[in-house]
Amino acid sequence: MNINRAINLIESVANLRVIFRGDTIVDEYQYVTPLGKSPKENIVPVRADGPTEHFMGGVHAAAAHVKSFCKKVGIVSVGPITYKVRLVETATLRKLFEVHYAKGFGDWMTEPNEPFDIMVVTDFGHGEFTKDDRQNISRAGGYLAVNAQTNSANIGFNLITKWQAAHYVVIDEPEARLAAQDRDSPIEAVMEKLKVGYGKLIVTRGREGAVGFDGHRFAKVPAFAKQAVDTMGAGDAFFAVTAPLSREGDIEDLLHIGSAAAAIKCGIVGHREPVTKTAVLEFLRGL
Repeated sequence: MNINRAINLIESVANLRVIFRGDTIVDEYQYVTPLGKSPKENIVPVRADGPTEHFMGGVHAAAAHVKSFCKKVGIVSVGPITYKVRLVETATLRKLFEVHYAKGFGDWMTEPNEPFDIMVVTDFGHGEFTKDDRQNISRAGGYLAVNAQTNSANIGFNLITKWQAAHYVVIDEPEARLAAQDRDSPIEAVMEKLKVGYGKLIVTRGREGAVGFDGHRFAKVPAFAKQAVDTMGAGDAFFAVTAPLSREGDIEDLLHIGSAAAAIKCGIVGHREPVTKTAVLEFLRGL
């Protein structure tokens, strides 16, 4: 990575106007201590330690990461609200159990009617996008960055291939293999199968780092996080921070900047605070 080039790329998006569209998710952390298996039931009782924390997740968390990078960041979210309650072990921050609730429909629109430079789609598969929505967004013109996420509520049914075209795509390895219907091939072969219809494609691989493909060449970076406090949202931070940069950015720079953002997010509990431009620049200078 050329550090000066990466810094210049980050500074170059300062005046961009970015619109995020995606699912609204509220994440709740209930802190508990396991007490051991119940002698009468096949359950593990826990003691509530409190306090309970609530975070705006989904598209709101993704957009928050970009607010220090770009001039204007808007949000459009008109679909159902998903409320995710997680029991989190107080001592280790390990998540023990999760419950999903449907909480009606949201109607968040912040500056959606202003012209924008980039549309960033965070498709968590909870009902924000209909088939017509996806087709209209893909065909509307303008620069489009998409992340289509597989999670426990939609596994196998929310694949990136539902999006006909995008200039920039970030998904993780299981999502890529599901979309390509390829469990065993090298990840580069999987990415070549998926590349049709997309510009730059990045596949994140957890501890194995990330691989990028711009249609001509592959690039790789290792994972930068040495110790993770909370991995929730690390991939979303990777995608959100690099989406505005992807229009002009070199694939290697996107990989390094995204991996830096993901590593920073791994040090943050829940969505207590977003990844910031200052933090990413400091991280990159320290590599």
